[in-house]
Amino acid sequence: MVAAGLWLLIVCLSQRNYWSQNVATVERVQIVHQQTVQDQYHNQDTQITQRLTLRLLTGKYRHRYLVRDNTYYQSQANTNQYRVGCHLILSNNHSLRHLTIISPKRDGILLILLGIVLISLLGLLKIHGLRAVLSAVLNCGLFAGLLIIATQWHNQHILFLTILLTLLVTPLTLILIFGYSRQTLISVGATWLSTFFAVIVSTIILQLSNNQGIHYETLNYGIQPFQWIFLAETLLGVLGACMDETTDITASVYQLLQEQPQITKHQLFTSGMHVGREIIGPLINILFYLFLAELIPIIILYLRNGNTLQFSLSRTLTLGYTQTVISAIGIVLAVPLTAFLAASLLRSKNL
Repeated sequence: MVAAGLWLLIVCLSQRNYWSQNVATVERVQIVHQQTVQDQYHNQDTQITQRLTLRLLTGKYRHRYLVRDNTYYQSQANTNQYRVGCHLILSNNHSLRHLTIISPKRDGILLILLGIVLISLLGLLKIHGLRAVLSAVLNCGLFAGLLIIATQWHNQHILFLTILLTLLVTPLTLILIFGYSRQTLISVGATWLSTFFAVIVSTIILQLSNNQGIHYETLNYGIQPFQWIFLAETLLGVLGACMDETTDITASVYQLLQEQPQITKHQLFTSGMHVGREIIGPLINILFYLFLAELIPIIILYLRNGNTLQFSLSRTLTLGYTQTVISAIGIVLAVPLTAFLAASLLRSKNL
């Protein structure tokens, strides 16, 4: 019931935004022109012009019809093909004849996916699912605040703001999900230590090597300052991996202590190390696969534009590979740190 209520609330909010835009639905599609094009690197594509009959769903011209042409490429790299039933966002011109297509309206499918996630979390996990949803909302809000402040400061202090976000979001997230407990405090401390130590050590190494082989200028959209933005991205990436790992190890050590109250600190430490060794491999591989999946389109784009494989990989792999290595350092460091803190503090009577 709670999940359904949240979904209805989101749909209502979306509908409110829906009526504040000029939205039309595609009633009819007709292909009026089609030709094969080729660039200087002999990449071939098909350019297609379609004539769309649109029916307006909002605004003062609601239920009126208009016809617009849309030209797209079959590859759809940066253009869109529209089909019957698609909803489109139009410009906000007051005259019907000047309304133009801005973009497809995609929030419908996003709402469906969001509803599935909410129902799954709240229906299967109950209160724990609700805590996960609230933590995600909190993180999104804090991250949005960081972006707003960073933009107002012209990106000059983005690393400083990311550090503040890391210090703030770690305890808030873990306390919200697991509650205020000794295990939570151990996870927070281990996450902070492993994350910042990995980033600091890696930054020192990069500085000593004069950033050889690191192409900061290949950051998406070339947003400056390159190095600080790269370190901010890396810090958040390491934080997520370390937070996952430290909570797993701490929970395992705590559960072991509950089942065997007479176990020694050394045995707890050894058990924590065993748990950490089992999960560091999958965690590092997950990060690496996510990194590779993100790069597939850009690597193909480089290769299709006549670049060699070596050049393409040097311009696309270096930053992501460096971030993966730094994350791996943090993941490895988190194992002994978490195992030691958990073994020492969970048996301590004062905390």
